[in-house]
Amino acid sequence: MIFSELELSQVERNFTFDFAILEHDLSYFFEKHCLNYALEHIHRFDDRIKDNLYNIRPVILKESLISLTCDLASVSFYRYLNMITFVNLRKDILHYLMTATLTNDDFLPLLETIVNNYFSNLDTLDIPIDSKRLSKQVALVVYYIDNHCDEPLKTNTILKELTLDPEYTKRKFRKELGFTINFYIRHAKLQRAKQLLINTHLPIGEIADKIKFYNSAEFARQFQKEFDVTPSRYRELNQIFYKKES
Repeated sequence: MIFSELELSQVERNFTFDFAILEHDLSYFFEKHCLNYALEHIHRFDDRIKDNLYNIRPVILKESLISLTCDLASVSFYRYLNMITFVNLRKDILHYLMTATLTNDDFLPLLETIVNNYFSNLDTLDIPIDSKRLSKQVALVVYYIDNHCDEPLKTNTILKELTLDPEYTKRKFRKELGFTINFYIRHAKLQRAKQLLINTHLPIGEIADKIKFYNSAEFARQFQKEFDVTPSRYRELNQIFYKKES
């Protein structure tokens, strides 16, 4: 198969080259959890291209955003355990980009929103969870919790389901990750809540009920404590790709 070359103007060639450098930098900052640096580089990039932005065809801008989306997803796949989150995020962003009619004015807001969405789904624990460095028992517990967040979860019930020795596994979990299984259950449920806040229009109370999180008041309190923003404000800041159902 021979791929035909897309003819670019000199302005578009310069943009494509500059964006490739930005894409590399954003992937690096994503891996290092440095959102502020990522946004700073985006703003510098915008300053460089804004005078020529309207000389670039929207299809070039769209292809650049698609490339960035896939790049960030690739970084997440080998670095973090919550791969399902990033697979779904990539799917939703790509669907939006492929079906929406984008203008040049949409480019920068979409660029920032894509980056913010990826960063907002990073694990916020002090110790990033890297599956390659975990024992089989601990990795299994983490994987189980991540994939059963909509169920009532209790430490001993999980360990019994996985046929793991309770006391040994609890000690090993805390030693390897620095926190308890109960702590991670709470954290994982709040991460799941972030997905639901972005991907659905469920009321806050229904989200708390769906993830089996005590009650809506406690959910809102714990969410703000964990992420320094209320659930409703988090939804407002991140929900660009999902249109309300009529």
